[in-house]
Amino acid sequence: MRKTLIMLVLLLSVFTLSLMGADLITQEGTNTLIVSGKTLRIVIDIEKGLLTGVTSFADNKGVEFYAYNESLGKDGFNIFDQQGNELLPQSFSRTTDAEGNVVVDFFYQQGRKSFVILNSPYYDFNVVVDFNQSVEVALPFISYNNQTLGPDSSYYLTYDKFSGQKTLFAIASQQGSFKFQRYASDSGKGILEVFAGPMRLIHVKEALPEYYSALVKDLEGFGAVNFFSWIYHGIVYFLFWLYQWSGNFGWALILFTIATRFVLYPLYHIQTKSMLMMRMLQPEIEKIKNKYKDPKRQQEAMMALYKEKGYNPASGCFPILIQLPILIILYNAIRYFSEVMAYTPGFLIWSDLSVGDFIQNIPFIIITIVVGVFSSLLTAQDARSARSGVIMQLIFPILFATFPSGLLLYWTTQSVLQLLISWVVYKRHGIKGLTLRQMLGLPEKPAK
Repeated sequence: MRKTLIMLVLLLSVFTLSLMGADLITQEGTNTLIVSGKTLRIVIDIEKGLLTGVTSFADNKGVEFYAYNESLGKDGFNIFDQQGNELLPQSFSRTTDAEGNVVVDFFYQQGRKSFVILNSPYYDFNVVVDFNQSVEVALPFISYNNQTLGPDSSYYLTYDKFSGQKTLFAIASQQGSFKFQRYASDSGKGILEVFAGPMRLIHVKEALPEYYSALVKDLEGFGAVNFFSWIYHGIVYFLFWLYQWSGNFGWALILFTIATRFVLYPLYHIQTKSMLMMRMLQPEIEKIKNKYKDPKRQQEAMMALYKEKGYNPASGCFPILIQLPILIILYNAIRYFSEVMAYTPGFLIWSDLSVGDFIQNIPFIIITIVVGVFSSLLTAQDARSARSGVIMQLIFPILFATFPSGLLLYWTTQSVLQLLISWVVYKRHGIKGLTLRQMLGLPEKPAK
């Protein structure tokens, strides 16, 4: 068993890869330019130099939460001079910089406006204005009811909870000042940092770190953040912190699994103690089975034995029950970071742990089955219970074979940890498990 585990670790190490997310894709039509990434699709009118649509991709669905509406006051980063006249571009160009960002420049007689679509998982892009006169910029909005300005008019926020996914437009700048749906720059220069996407606090913090605290207060006022939001945020932030520390979501999930084991150690200790006690009581249980042929008398005698030894058969079930809420939380956390996982380096042979199918998850299924067989052989009291244990170990990987690979990584790591701990404990107490032939009911090989 030790050799098998070592081989598995070595194989995983050999196949370690570093796969990055796909670059931004641009599609140019007659009057429009579409820039698509893993998180956002930006539509720009290349004739007027305006933002005309934003679609965010989260939870495996696209939601167009912003569309340009001229009748509502022109809100696509239109440029106006001091007299309120709209300035129109004379030409445009499109380039891709060294970091994979798509830069769309619009040239005016009075200066330049640039859309910088960031190759980023945090739903952010920049709008740069560089004019030789004071200008105002029209800002996108998605909700009249939930609009606000930041302290000292340092940002503009519009929030909508009815667009299919709670969506947010937050636009900030260290130059100029904001007023409702307008940004004014006396110098004619400024960089507008834009977050446009689902309301996820970690993404907002990464996109607009300097304004995060004030933005959260406004979002709390809108009812977008509440007590339960902070509980969930604490869990996903811990996973994100592990990702930042380790540099990879795969290792972050493994560390998360280890941390979970540590926190739940008392329950797992009870489970291991329960399994060990059952193995130690097995000779006496066999005596009871041989002595009483009546199932009722057997059950009564076994319960009396359990009471005498202070053994509770149900004590080993607590870790299994606690796994369900952990799996639900982790599944939602993986969805929360699906965009980040798509952009960051892959883990071993998996390019994106936020997605999964049967083919992609076969390595986890195989490892889990192998570990399950070893665990059943080690901890089972007899061949029948060993076979039942193997069947139980097969249920999860088969039922969840098409779930995100990150979830199966957690379960596989959990299974391996449990096997190692059980092996150490059983070896310390001199307890040997069953052989594969014993589990299958086959006669032992004759001694050489």
